[in-house]
Amino acid sequence: MSEKREDGIIFIFCYLLTWLSGIIVYVMYGSKNKDLKFHSIQAILLGVIIFVIGIIPSIFPLELYPISWIVNLVVIILWLSGIYVGYKAYNGVDIAMPVIGGLAK
Repeated sequence: MSEKREDGIIFIFCYLLTWLSGIIVYVMYGSKNKDLKFHSIQAILLGVIIFVIGIIPSIFPLELYPISWIVNLVVIILWLSGIYVGYKAYNGVDIAMPVIGGLAK
């Protein structure tokens, strides 16, 4: 297992509130640490995707209520995957999420 980073808890914080905490970390540490900059941008992009997916249930009428459960499950899975990526970064392993990891670089 890789050694834990000195500022590792900030990596986890990036993904807690996705776009909001990502912006905070980007503004505070983005110019000082390239790894934090990458993870903050990745968290912002993840937050935007979660927000867009989260709007889907409000578009459908109530007759399609089961779709809301599926969409909410997808949102939770995406958020938890972000937390996992933050945890791995805390432990010194940088993971680029599919699609948004390439955009963040």
